[in-house]
Amino acid sequence: MSSARSMTDEEKRERREMILEAAKNRFQRLGYSKTTMDEIAGDAGISKGTIYLYFESKEDIFNDLLGKEAREMERFLYHEVKDEGSAVKQLEMIFTGALDYLERHSFLRSILKRDVDIVSPRIIKYVFTVEERYVSVIEDYVRRGMEKGEIEPFNPRIIAYILYKIFEAFSYAATLNEEDFRKDDIMILVPHLIRKGLARQE
Repeated sequence: MSSARSMTDEEKRERREMILEAAKNRFQRLGYSKTTMDEIAGDAGISKGTIYLYFESKEDIFNDLLGKEAREMERFLYHEVKDEGSAVKQLEMIFTGALDYLERHSFLRSILKRDVDIVSPRIIKYVFTVEERYVSVIEDYVRRGMEKGEIEPFNPRIIAYILYKIFEAFSYAATLNEEDFRKDDIMILVPHLIRKGLARQE
């Protein structure tokens, strides 16, 4: 009597990605709270029980999607700024590049809006973990700029936190009155403030 063939690691990875993609599409169309595990399973073409072999809960799926999108944006931003020699210019490019990225990737933008439907202690804790990673990345660029004498010697952690919060605030711009918060104006003004506020004066 033959037994069922065990899935290979590659097949398991593919099924996991299939579940994530099905959930991502559901979250974008219907929102987090209105999406059920049964619906995700149906869209992925598997049983609900199979999902629990890969994820503990809907929140676990959501957190995985959040982390995946955040890592992709980090890689995008690194590629954008890696060849730029000026630390101040790198900080400007991180801000403008992140806004451009969010405009093209609506799932991550919707996360940053902090929809009340997705608020829970576990998700809030995870969002703050992602925030900590971004602040640390920005802080590294700030420190290097200080070491090269390009940036005024303020507390680099505070600078990084302020820059992240400015980015976070304007990531909501799509939901605000376009006449008051035009993206073109934001993309000009914030880099100008970074240059004037951080660049070391000769």
